[in-house]
Amino acid sequence: MKSNWLSGMRATGVCVVGLSLLLGMTASVSAQNTPPQANNPLVLKKQGTFYVGGTIEFRSPNSSTTVTGDPRSLPGNIAVHHMYVEYQVPNVLKYKYPIVFLHGGGHTGQFFRTTPDGRDGWFTSFTKRGFAVYAVDGSNRGRAGWDPTHRFAVSQAIEPYTALEAANMYSEQSAWVAFRWGPTFGTWYPNTQFPKANKDDSLRQIQPAYRDPTANPFLRDNVRALLDKIGPCILLGWSTGSTNVMQAASSPAYAPKVKGLIGIEGFTAGSGGDPALVKNIPQLTVLGDNLNQAANKAWSALINGLGGDSTTVYLPDVGIFGNGHTMMAELNNEQIADLLENWIKQHVK
Repeated sequence: MKSNWLSGMRATGVCVVGLSLLLGMTASVSAQNTPPQANNPLVLKKQGTFYVGGTIEFRSPNSSTTVTGDPRSLPGNIAVHHMYVEYQVPNVLKYKYPIVFLHGGGHTGQFFRTTPDGRDGWFTSFTKRGFAVYAVDGSNRGRAGWDPTHRFAVSQAIEPYTALEAANMYSEQSAWVAFRWGPTFGTWYPNTQFPKANKDDSLRQIQPAYRDPTANPFLRDNVRALLDKIGPCILLGWSTGSTNVMQAASSPAYAPKVKGLIGIEGFTAGSGGDPALVKNIPQLTVLGDNLNQAANKAWSALINGLGGDSTTVYLPDVGIFGNGHTMMAELNNEQIADLLENWIKQHVK
C-alpha cells in the first residue's frame, strides 16, 4: 500500500514526504489519541502578549449616541486594524524557528489554545514539543477589537447603511456542513473525529468577522508586521488564514523570513501567492476527509515544477481518518501534530 501511495504522489507531481516521515505518521495512527507530551508539565521560559500592525487614526463619531459632555463621545484618535498576539517560549527550546498560528474566518487564536473538549490545543502541544509559539487574533475580531466607526455613524444616521463593512457569522447550521462535521445539518459523519459532545463549546468560539475586500490586506500586513518583530519563523494558517500567510510571504522582503508555510486545508492557486516568490519556501498542505484535493495538488505540482518543495497530504492516504475542516480541534489532533512536526524535521532546514 505504501509503494502505491508513493507512486501516486509522484505521478501527480506532489513532493513525496520522506520515508521516515511516512513511517512516523503511520506509527502515530496506531498510537492512542493521548500523546506522551500531553501529560508532561508545561514549563515556560517566558510568555506574554502584544499588538502589532494597524494604524492610529482620527475618527468621528466615537460613540453610537451623542451625549453632551460624555468623554466617550469625543471624536479623536483610535487604534484600528491591528492584530493581537499571544506567545509562549518553552524552557527547553528544541527548534530554531517559532510557529505562528493564524485562524480562519469566524474564529480567533482561541481556536488553537484549547480544544472544545478541554484538551491541549496546538498552541500548548507545540510548546511542549519544544517550539516557541505565537497565536493571533486577526484584525477586527476577538482581542484585537474592531473598527466601529461606520457602525457608529450609521446608528446616528450620519452615513447610509451601505457604508457598513460586510460581515458574517457562522451559524450552527452553516458550520456543520462547511466544517464537514457531517453531510447535512444534524447528521454526523459516522467516523467523525469531531468531539460531538462538545459541539456547543465549539460554537461559542465562533465570532462575527468583517469579510469585505479590505479585510485580507489588513491580515496580510499584520503578519508581515509580526515577522518584522519576531524574525524568521514558520507560518501556519487554517482555512482563510492559509491565504493570509501565503500572501504575507509573497514579497521579496518577507519571503526570506518565512522558513516554512503550512496550510491546514489551504494553498491553491487562488490563495494569492506568487509562485516565483514563494517557491523556495517549504510548503505543506493538510486535507481532511470528504474534500476535493485537485486544486491543492495542482498548486504543489506547480511549485515543485519550479524546483520548490511543496507537499499535499490527504489524511486518509496516510491512514488518518474522520477529520473535517476543524481538524486541529478534533479528537486526533495530536496525530496530525505529529505529522506536522515530522514534516518540519524533514523539510525546514
